[in-house]
Amino acid sequence: MHAFTRPSRRGFLAGAASLAAIPQAYAQAPSVSFLVIGDWGESSNGQHAVAGAMGRIGAEIGSAFVISTGDNFYSRGVASVDDPQWTETFESAFSAPSLQTPWYAVLGNHDYRGSIAAEIDYTIESPRWHMPSRYWRQDITIGADTASFFMLDTFPLTHMGSARARVPILGDSSEAHAQLRWLEVELAASHARWKIVVGHHPILSSGAHGGDDMLAQYVQPLLQRYDVNAYFNGHDHDLELLRDGDVNYICSGAGSEFRGMRAPLPQTRFAHSGLGFVSCRLGEAPSVRFHDGEGRVLHTAQLEALE
Repeated sequence: MHAFTRPSRRGFLAGAASLAAIPQAYAQAPSVSFLVIGDWGESSNGQHAVAGAMGRIGAEIGSAFVISTGDNFYSRGVASVDDPQWTETFESAFSAPSLQTPWYAVLGNHDYRGSIAAEIDYTIESPRWHMPSRYWRQDITIGADTASFFMLDTFPLTHMGSARARVPILGDSSEAHAQLRWLEVELAASHARWKIVVGHHPILSSGAHGGDDMLAQYVQPLLQRYDVNAYFNGHDHDLELLRDGDVNYICSGAGSEFRGMRAPLPQTRFAHSGLGFVSCRLGEAPSVRFHDGEGRVLHTAQLEALE
């Protein structure tokens, strides 16, 4: 059972919603597994390979849901809830039985080139697409514990403090500051055993784009102050694990194509330039696994901060 409020029809101007989702199938289980994919939004040989591999791994681990780290549709987002890309790039591409689960999705910069309202409103149309607002909190119950996912809209945040903040679609900078205030209030009030923040843009990265200065200035201190366990992102088309203090920075941005990488950072624990995705387990023996485009495990790490 998934409980959430009806999304606002105001599209990208819609604010945040704090939502509780407690899927009964695993609410009492000692652990839960899920998949993470980003930058997957184009129908290509690479996307089809990753989708097939995700279907196999999803069945193997009993994946309960999928996290999408943004750039859901290339190269200009979707035009409406009836855009054929919904079928071609999402519904048909990720058709494996194990992927017919909730997809908790955030917005990427390419999504902003289309209709943000359409991606929010598709939550009403689809039994598995979940983007009830531009940013929100998703709670998952695992046995006696809770995992809270704080889903961000990082595109406006990356435009703070510069002339880019005047991009018309973003509104004025008060929108970004309102999101930051929301995040801090939610993190400060949370008693969840696992706190995971999800955004499209990286805070730390040795990928082609690298970390974003605005997120490092405004979001990273909140992750550290409120004991966030992990930050998931895409944008850089690669797979990475970086660790700074107790925060794990996990990039899954190679869902349909990949790019070269720069030299590893001091915080880098794993980096791979190639197609792929991530699988995670929370609860007993919490861990993260990085898979290539054929599903093979490239790297496994225990998420010590989650224990």
